[in-house]
This record gives sequence, structure tokens and C-alpha cells, in this order.
Amino acid sequence: MTPTSWTARTLRLLALLLSGALLATACGGDSGGGSGDAAECPVDALDDADGTVEITLWHTYVGLTNRTLNALADEYNASQDRVEVRVESQGAAYEELFRKYRQGIPSGDLPAIGIMEDTNTQFLADSGTILPAGACAEADGYAGYDDFAEGVRDFYSVDGVLQPASFNVSTVLLYYNRDHFEAAGLDPDDPPDTLEEVAEYARQIKEAGIVDQPLVLNMQPWFTEFWLTGAGEGLVDNDNGRGDGDTTAGAFDNPATHELFDLLVSMQDEGLLNPVPGTEGQFDHYFAIGLEQSSMTIETSTAVTTINAVLEGNLDASELGLEGELPPIDVNVDAGPFPGLDAPGQGQLGGGVWYLTNAGTPEQQAAAWDFVKFVNQPENQTRWHLEGSYLPVSQAAVDSPEVQEFWAETRPGKWLRTAYDGLQNVDPEWPGPLIGPYTDTRSAVRDALDALLFGDATADEAIAEADRKITEAIEEYNDENF
Repeated sequence: MTPTSWTARTLRLLALLLSGALLATACGGDSGGGSGDAAECPVDALDDADGTVEITLWHTYVGLTNRTLNALADEYNASQDRVEVRVESQGAAYEELFRKYRQGIPSGDLPAIGIMEDTNTQFLADSGTILPAGACAEADGYAGYDDFAEGVRDFYSVDGVLQPASFNVSTVLLYYNRDHFEAAGLDPDDPPDTLEEVAEYARQIKEAGIVDQPLVLNMQPWFTEFWLTGAGEGLVDNDNGRGDGDTTAGAFDNPATHELFDLLVSMQDEGLLNPVPGTEGQFDHYFAIGLEQSSMTIETSTAVTTINAVLEGNLDASELGLEGELPPIDVNVDAGPFPGLDAPGQGQLGGGVWYLTNAGTPEQQAAAWDFVKFVNQPENQTRWHLEGSYLPVSQAAVDSPEVQEFWAETRPGKWLRTAYDGLQNVDPEWPGPLIGPYTDTRSAVRDALDALLFGDATADEAIAEADRKITEAIEEYNDENF
């Protein structure tokens, strides 16, 4: 599809599709469900309920992920008469949901289940508003987590106790235009392994006269976390927040951050990089790929099935907030491993996780736990992967014939297999940050990227200022104890 054939309606579709569907990115200890206080989780209260117990679930999904979530709730509701799950959208960004959650803490106006960004783990554990899944598993004699990946369980545990009850795990992929690669003499079956190689590929594409700025990046701070984690560096001290001591200061001023920032600046100076501000709802980088003005971008693996459904015309316009029929989109997109600083596939976990709150009645808390156990069943974890794009964390789901055939035979399956392989590369001893004031930390990193690429700050200045802000946020969080 040529740029002149793209209508305004097509652009709006692309924006809604990718800004929503591509939204994605705990203290290590006991690799099992944890050993929380079982008395915290009234798993038997549902037995004493008078009539059907209604619970709400908050989420931020669109496209096929939203369709799959609602289908799972509908099937659960139809399978029994004790619980009715109401699925409620809270926008298209984790930040929107988290703001509403924080606003509801004083009054207790919270859902029974909140599917929130994984960065909220420490905050929610400190807030006293959630039921640790480890406590519920202990109270219920539930062994379902034994089949879940050990690294995932460890990543979402605080003091050895598993916090969220289910997981929407994703990683990051390099999305690229195969036609542009071929036109520049590059092998489209051999995408770049590192960010430095991305720069070399971009240089060849630019020199071939295909596009002016081959790499477009949404400068989201969580991409920076993936690069640093993959390189063995962190955002904060105390082993990136996962050590036995106290987290007291930032650790952003490290060699990997300087390498990353220097490389971004050099690519921008050379005209290879088109950075766009990492604001909520940002989709200019998707426009650049869709209009074939850029050849490569980096984004989460979560949107794979939705992207494929749009490319194949299998998605209703209503699922993206549009009326009428979707226009055809014909861009020869492929996906490869996340290009790390040192090697491909280096990074950390990302996505969202399901937290059970303690705001409702004991019956509602027990109902939420019952629904999550339904979602955690292997056949539903398989469906969550096949239709919702989230990576399987249940070994039974990974081994299922449906997943194995999906990975081997289909385009979205091959992309998600690449993402799953990246998940296996995550170092369980260094899986990513655990930070109480995570939102403030990411704001500091976003400000640093903005100052570096849209302002006049040097790499040294931007990094030092971010490190100062992170330390300040940690000190304030520690002083206020949440």
C-alpha cells in the first residue's frame, strides 16, 4: 500500500489498533505459591453466599484481547450460578486504570479483580488493598501454580509470597518491513540482533534511499528498562530493588545507560532515528510504519494476534471503536527478537497481572478467587495465548498440541514463539526492577529521554538528573511508607 492510498479513516484505525492493543511493559524468593497468611483469603466464604455473588473486573484491553477476556467471563458465568463476573473497561492505558484504583483506595471503591501493570506489584503489596495469591493458594490447598513458570512466580513475589493471581506475560519484539529490508539488500529472515546492528540496518536502508528515518521509536521509559535489565544493570540500588536490604537510591547512572543514551543520540544525529515522545496514547510511530515512512519499530508482543486479525480482515470495526467496515491494510510486516545492547532477546518480563482486592465482602473475595482459578486452567491459559497474544506461563499450555501447531504453522504463532523464546532468556536472578514508586521512577526516565532527544541536555546531564529524581522518589516513598 502506498502512502497516498492511506485514508484518514485508515490512519484512525491504525492509531486505535496499535495504541490500544500494543500496550503492554517482586522480590525473589519461594518459587512456589508462597506461604502467606492463609487467614487473609476467605476462600470458603462462597459456600455460605445467599444467591449469586456479583463481582467486577477492571481492565484496559481492546481488540482480540478484550474479546477473549469477555468470552472467558461469559463462559464462566454460564458454567455455574454462584458467581457473576462483570467485565468493565477503564480506558486503553494501564495508567488510566491505576489512577482510578489509587483514587478508590480511601473509599474502598475498588473492583474485586484489577488487571494492572506489572510495575504495581510493590506498591500494591504495600498498600494493603490486595489478597496475596500465595495466601489464597495456601488457604485453598491449590496446586495450580506448580505448573506455572518458576521465573514468573519469583518475579511477582514479595518476601517469598506470590502477589497476583494470574498473569498476562509479554516481552518486546522488533517489528519491521520485510519489503524495505529486501530493497536495501538486507535479509528479511535475519533481523538485527542488537541495537547497534539496528543502527547499521537503518544506515543501509537510508543509504539505499528507501526512507529518510528508518527507525521510529516511541520513547517509552519501559523500553529503557528492558535494555538495562538485559545488560545486567538496574534502575535502583539493592540489586534493582530485589535484595535483602533496603532500596534507598537510584542506580540509573551506570555504564549500560550511558551506552544506550550515546547510541540513541548518535542515531538521531545521523538521521537514522525518528524518536516520538512517550506520552499516553502515542501512536505516531505506528503511523510511520503504516505509511511506510519508517522500516522498524520496537513494541510489545501483546498485539500480535490483533495485528494479524486486522491484516487478514478478521476483526470487526466495533472492536476498535469504529463504525462500518475496516479498510484493507497491506504492509509486509514481520517480527524478530528484541535487539538488546549485547545480544538478541535480552530483557525482562512485561505485561499485566491479575490482582485480587480485599475491598469487597468475603463472599466477593472468594468469588474472585474462584474465577481466577477458572482462568488459570490449562485450556483457558492456552486460549489466552492463542487469542489474547499473552505468552503461556503454564507448562501444560506450552505443551498442548494447539499451541505447538499454532507456533509451527501460523504467522502470529511464529511471532509469539519468538517472543516466548525471549521470555526464556530472562535471567531469573536478574528479572527486572522491584520499585515502590515505580510511576515516579518511570517519569524520571521519560524526562531524561525527552531532555536528551527533544531538548538540549547531554547524555551525562540527562542521566544524572534522572538518577537524582529516582533517589528523591525512593526517599519520599520510604519516609511516607507508601
